[in-house]
Amino acid sequence: MKSLYNCFLQLGISRQVEARQFLLRAGEVAQRLYLIEKGCLRLCIIDPAGRETSTQFFFEGDVVASLESLLTGNPSSQYLLSMEACDLRVLDASELMQRAQSDTQLQAELHALTQRRLIHYVNLYTSAIADSPTQRYLALQATHQQQLERIPLHILAAYLGVSAVHLSRIRRKLKSESGSPAR
Repeated sequence: MKSLYNCFLQLGISRQVEARQFLLRAGEVAQRLYLIEKGCLRLCIIDPAGRETSTQFFFEGDVVASLESLLTGNPSSQYLLSMEACDLRVLDASELMQRAQSDTQLQAELHALTQRRLIHYVNLYTSAIADSPTQRYLALQATHQQQLERIPLHILAAYLGVSAVHLSRIRRKLKSESGSPAR
């Protein structure tokens, strides 16, 4: 991702946002990418009843945008918002795409970024069908323990497809089975 990070440094601007700030709302067309220097962002869907379900979390060093909106020019179906106060580098997508036309390394990195996002969504979808909430929680613990501690319980519960009460029961049960503290 060296070429992509260089673009953020050369073309991007610094921006600080407070926690719980929307960077993109559903229905808007994504026109910017964000490199997280400090903090945490998430993509989520808000249903007509106002319930939020996160689809992915992003932390320091991650590049995030509503890629489907950015690549198609169609309005995003997701919201992008901060979970913590963030220091970001913001890059205009049109400048990035213009540079990518003559930079094959940058094209390859953007392709890899898109593939990683696709793989995440396939894994998320498959896990939602095949795994129990406990299995999904344990998988997150195994792969993202430090990041997991930064996600509020109700947001994590919605991501796992359970209520906050159900997630608390899962964590309490795992704690009693292992004898160690569960987050």
